[in-house]
Amino acid sequence: MANVLIIDDDPHIGDLLLALAKHLGHSGEKALTLKEGLALANEERFDIVFLDVVLPDGNGLDALPELQKLKNSPEVVIITGKGDSKGAELAINSGAWDYISKPASAEQYLLHMQRVLQYRTEKQASRPKLGHHNIVGRSKATTRCLEQAAQAAESHVSVSILGETGTGKELFAKAIHDNSSRRNKPFIIVDCASIPENLVESILFGHKRGAFTSAEESHKGLIAKADGGTLFLDEVGELPLSLQKSFLRVLQEHTFRPVGDHKEIKSDFRLVTATNLDLEALVQTGRFRQDLLYRIQTFTIQLPPLRQRKEDIPELTKYFFNKLSADLNTSPISVSKEFLAALDVYAWPGNIRELFNVLEQVFTTNTEAGEFLPIHLPVRVRIAAAQHSVLPKTENKPVLTVIQNKKFTQKQILNKDTNIPAYQVPIKNNFPLLKDYREQALEQAEKLYLESLFLHCKGNISQAAQVSGLSNSRIYALLKKYKIKKTFFSN
Repeated sequence: MANVLIIDDDPHIGDLLLALAKHLGHSGEKALTLKEGLALANEERFDIVFLDVVLPDGNGLDALPELQKLKNSPEVVIITGKGDSKGAELAINSGAWDYISKPASAEQYLLHMQRVLQYRTEKQASRPKLGHHNIVGRSKATTRCLEQAAQAAESHVSVSILGETGTGKELFAKAIHDNSSRRNKPFIIVDCASIPENLVESILFGHKRGAFTSAEESHKGLIAKADGGTLFLDEVGELPLSLQKSFLRVLQEHTFRPVGDHKEIKSDFRLVTATNLDLEALVQTGRFRQDLLYRIQTFTIQLPPLRQRKEDIPELTKYFFNKLSADLNTSPISVSKEFLAALDVYAWPGNIRELFNVLEQVFTTNTEAGEFLPIHLPVRVRIAAAQHSVLPKTENKPVLTVIQNKKFTQKQILNKDTNIPAYQVPIKNNFPLLKDYREQALEQAEKLYLESLFLHCKGNISQAAQVSGLSNSRIYALLKKYKIKKTFFSN
C-alpha cells in the first residue's frame, strides 16, 4: 500500500485525490499550505506528492529541491490552475514526475496516480545495487549518486561524472567499472590536464617507430590498452580542441590509427569521463565541441560538494582514521563531539580530498592524543569554528526584497549595505488579488536573485549552482523563463 500527500489550497481537489487513492487501496493526507505540506513530507512516509504551484504561502515549484532531498524520494506531480508550456518545462526540468493542468477530470487524476504508482513500484523492484569499498556516506545526495552509478554499471553507454575537485570522481568511475561486465578487463586512466598538448595524440593513439624524432620504439596508446575495459578521461574539459574531432571519430567507430601508421586498429572500450568545468560554457566559447559533448554525456552523474552532504562527515572521519590506524599499525584514537562540530561548520572548498588531508595531518602530528579535540585541527578550521560560535542566532529572513521597475548596478547589488526598497504594488484601478500579487512578487524576487547570483558568479553556471543550491537544469530553466542571458554577466 502506498501513501499519497496532496498539497493544494483547494480542499475539493484534496478530497478528490484522497478518495481516488482510497479507491486504489492506498492511504493519504492533505495540506492546504506549503509549510504544512513540507512538514508532512519531511516525515518521509509518502510515495507520491501532488503539489500545487500557487499556494497561500509560496510557490510549489520552489519546494521541489527540498522534496528531492528526502531519503524516501517521493514522486512529485505538479497540479496547477495556471497551466502553460513554460511552467510545464520548468516543472519537468526541476525534477517533477509530471504536470497536470486544472481543471482535470477524476479519470485524468486517477490515470496519473495509477501510472506514477506503477512506475515507482517497478523502479524500487529493479533498483540495482553497487558494490563499493571506498565510497563512504549514507546521505541522501550520496545514496542518489550510488544508485545512478549502479544503473550506469549495468549499461554500456558513455558516462560523464561532474563535480568539484576532490569530490571523488575517480572513485565513482572505478566503482562503475568494477561493477560492470568489463570488471576483469583494464581500467585505464588518462589525466587530460597533465599531458603536454604535443604528446596527447601519441599517448592516446600510440605511435610507430620513427613517426617523429624521438620515437625510437613503437608505443601502444592508452586507447589500445583499454580494449575490452574502461577508458577513464579525467578532466576531459582539458582535452585539446585540435584532438577532439579525432577522438569523436574514435568514439563513433571504435577504430583509430597510431601516429605514423596507416593501419586502423580496433579497440572495444567503455568511456567514462570526469570534469570540474562547465562544458556547456566551454561549448559556447568554442573551446569544446558540441557534438563531442553530446557523445560523452549519454549518462550524467553530478557529485555533490562536501558542503552539501555534511551529514557524511562523521562517517568519513571514522573511515579515514580507521584506515590510517590500520596502515600505520597503531591503536585507534577516539574523536570528540567538538572535533566533529568544528569539521561540520568549515566550508571544505577542497571537498573530501581536503578533509582527508586535514585528518591525516591531525593523525600524524598528534599520535599521543587520547582523544582528538578542536585544538588539534589546522588554524583555518578552528577559525571557522570560532567565527561560527559567535554568530548571532537570528531567524531565517529573506536575502532579497524586491522593487518594481528599478535597475541596480553590479556594485549596488553586491554591496551588503544596499537597502532595496520593499515591493510596491503597481497602481491600478482595481486592487490586485492576493494570488496575483504574490505570484508577481515571487517572480520579481526570483529574477533579481538570479541577476545578483550571476553577477556574483560572473556568469559561471557551475559556480552559480554550487552557491544557490540549485541544479544546472533548474538554473537553465529559470534563465529561459526570465530571458536572462548569462553571457551578459561573464565580462
